[in-house]
Amino acid sequence: TQGWKISTPEMQGMHSQTLTEVMEQIEKNNFKIDSLLIVRNGYLVFDAYFYPFSNDQKHHIYSCTKSIMSALIGIAIDKGYIQNVNQPITDFFPDKALTNADDLKKSITLENLLMMASGLRCGGWVGLFDMLNSDDWAQYVLDLPMAEAPGEKFEYCDGASYLLSVIIQNTTKMKTLDFARKHLFEPLGILDVEWLRSPQGIDAGYGDMWLKPHDMAKIGWLYLNMGRWDNTQIVPSARVAISTRAHID
Repeated sequence: TQGWKISTPEMQGMHSQTLTEVMEQIEKNNFKIDSLLIVRNGYLVFDAYFYPFSNDQKHHIYSCTKSIMSALIGIAIDKGYIQNVNQPITDFFPDKALTNADDLKKSITLENLLMMASGLRCGGWVGLFDMLNSDDWAQYVLDLPMAEAPGEKFEYCDGASYLLSVIIQNTTKMKTLDFARKHLFEPLGILDVEWLRSPQGIDAGYGDMWLKPHDMAKIGWLYLNMGRWDNTQIVPSARVAISTRAHID
């Protein structure tokens, strides 16, 4: 929690020479890599940074943020803020009037958002920029037309992950980042996080989060241990299992 234990690669069954060759290949091919960190058996065995980056610099983790958002939903369910993933999302937006609110749209569940199978016509990158340019990001996503029945087809949808953040804030009465700090980051010793907020004051959900590499590795180690950190279950093990397997072919 206070920092990674350090070991030589050999003590953890790895070869320093191979790792040196990896570094040489990165430099030789000018691969655009900020840093390379390897944790093996709970020990930090490799920790390299490429100019101009350093070990105390936060990095934009892009859509890895979505996995953190999924973990927060699991924690919120475990703590009783949300009943379960089968709740229709309309339960969480009683103050929002939905355009084209037919039976299909009313049947979208929290699980459908987590699976990226909401059935909404999200529109990829264009849809993301349209959302960012709208007056109310949540309203924009909720008003999208339906493309198919929820749960049937995977469609990458940043707006769906943004709705998850709105749901966390609406149910916990906390900013999503504040909830994350209390129940996920601080128990792991992650103290320096940035997260973009929408004009409505909601943490982005879909991306635009910044973490340090040592802290990002903690998220990976947490999941390798089925959501346990030291002797505490941070993320329910069932949430880890279900969120790391395939759901739609």
